Amino acid sequence: MTKVRSASPRAGRSLEGLVAPLREHVLAAVGVARKFKLDGSWIEDASLRDMMRVPLLERAAWAAVAITLVDMIRTGLPADGVRAYGWFGVGSSAEWSALNAPLEPLNGQTNLSELLPYLLDTYGRTTRLDVMRDTSLSFSRAERKKVGSFYTPADVADFMVSAIADSARAESDEWWLDPAVGSGVFLAAALRRYRADDRVKFAESRLTGCDISPQACDFAAFTLLAEVAGETQNPLATWAAIRSNLLAVDTPTAARSGDLRARLAPGKGPLRLICNPPYATGGAVHMADGRPTTSLYLPFIEMSWTVASGLDDAAALVVPLALGANRSSDHRRCRSAMTAHGGEWTLLFFDRQPHALFGEEAKTRATIAIRRPGPAPASIRTSRLLKWTSRQRSTIFSEARAVKIGQASIARLVPKLGSGAEFALYRALEPYRLRSGARPEPTKATASEIVGTTLSADVFVAGTAYNFLNVFRNYPDQLSWRGTLSASGINRMRCATMEEADIVTAILSSRMAYWLWHVECDGFHVPAWFLAELPLLNMQIQKGPAKELARLGRSAWAGLQRDVICSANRDRLTFAFRPTEIGDVRSEIDMLLAGLIGIDTDASAMLRDFERQVVSIDGTVRLARNKRDIGVQK
Repeated sequence: MTKVRSASPRAGRSLEGLVAPLREHVLAAVGVARKFKLDGSWIEDASLRDMMRVPLLERAAWAAVAITLVDMIRTGLPADGVRAYGWFGVGSSAEWSALNAPLEPLNGQTNLSELLPYLLDTYGRTTRLDVMRDTSLSFSRAERKKVGSFYTPADVADFMVSAIADSARAESDEWWLDPAVGSGVFLAAALRRYRADDRVKFAESRLTGCDISPQACDFAAFTLLAEVAGETQNPLATWAAIRSNLLAVDTPTAARSGDLRARLAPGKGPLRLICNPPYATGGAVHMADGRPTTSLYLPFIEMSWTVASGLDDAAALVVPLALGANRSSDHRRCRSAMTAHGGEWTLLFFDRQPHALFGEEAKTRATIAIRRPGPAPASIRTSRLLKWTSRQRSTIFSEARAVKIGQASIARLVPKLGSGAEFALYRALEPYRLRSGARPEPTKATASEIVGTTLSADVFVAGTAYNFLNVFRNYPDQLSWRGTLSASGINRMRCATMEEADIVTAILSSRMAYWLWHVECDGFHVPAWFLAELPLLNMQIQKGPAKELARLGRSAWAGLQRDVICSANRDRLTFAFRPTEIGDVRSEIDMLLAGLIGIDTDASAMLRDFERQVVSIDGTVRLARNKRDIGVQK
């Protein structure tokens, strides 16, 4: 089990919440250092291979503060700029004493070494709460979001390093590459794992990285220096050696040219590629086949076989959930290439609610993608979409929950499955994947279509969901009299007859449909394609079961109307019909559907357990506001 380090979201706090108060003082110290007459030639000498350039004066100011912080970590003493200046080996200057006052609040911080990579950050405070308190920070937040740059917590980095490090191999044989190195969190995790005597040599020769920012490469070198600060006899030479292995370059472009590995490889040995690439969308980069994509992280996924191309190489990346769920052409091509180039892939999926993997400042759904040597086509293991609370964080980093689905095609999407029973059910639904063409395509509903005095042959599904799919028929008039009804994002499914509408209501109200939505979608959006391709709606149902499903659909709609939530957003009303009153009806529907598919009716129990885990999250049953159970029993 991975130990949770202090540089990780904990106790309901985000990592940014831990770092931001301290970083204010670091930024103040940088402001002081900008007034120094700094010689930055040693920085320039160590970064001669960089393809990107930024003003040296700004880099030198940050370097002065970084050196002082590393010296504080090394000695455990209060900030002393003159002492740090002399220790590092760039001479002696009394003006560095001016750094002592702004850094004084950091004196005595016992976890300073773990927070260092996050303190070296030019963006500053950028959480949503920060921007709400101070609108002048909105530009920094916008810039961070624009490039998709967010902190990697230390526990995420430690888990990913341990996942691809070969315990049977001498550690000195492996070399590490972070193609989006940032301030060096992953390389620091690899260095912490190294147990041999000469860690300085390992840091100087086996840790490599790239970043489009020269300043980020500087920061990463200081992060690694801090790990071995007490072991080196020549800190300046050690920093320079580390920095010379960090290349400021447009990494996707360099990777496409085919020489990135040759430019960075320190010699023989298997490569361990590891990174948290930019999450941003917009602009355009090119994938390995030369086609453009606006998803900046996809070329980094391709590096797991184009750069980490050796037989013994491995890779681990933390990327958006879209890697498995997005159905755009570039994502489909990437997933097809993942399969074609072989290996053993493990894909672990993480939801954003109630807590996100990266903390409050990056509320995003994420995937940890791990590639090890394996067969071609690739063998795939996948996990359920994990929802977790801060109390569970120490237990979520495990591959034990991944389910092997073999050499299955993942071009369409990657199913998020949590057990062998779920895989069996998903495979049993596959024959019904081809559409029967009996129903029109779902359309977007208008407000007038979802209100009526009499029941229509339409079924509606809200465009977002979380603990239940919001399935309903046209509203009774009395639900909308208090304001203007919103139909934003609501899907309308037109049915030929009332009986068909009742059957569709039953199927969409089932736990099986809710489970399949989790398996194929992102745990929030309910896209029209999911409803159009839903295998449960493509089955040819005989007259007897159809009559029973229709009856259950009518019972479901009657029960859904007994627990309705009304919410208002700018005077626009929306209604949610919760399935809290139809638990028994849903179980009957699930058992009937299981029989039609031809699988064990114990699937109904599995689906109840799935819902309990998804809704309860950490084992605590959450009650609805009206004190009725949410559909799971204590």
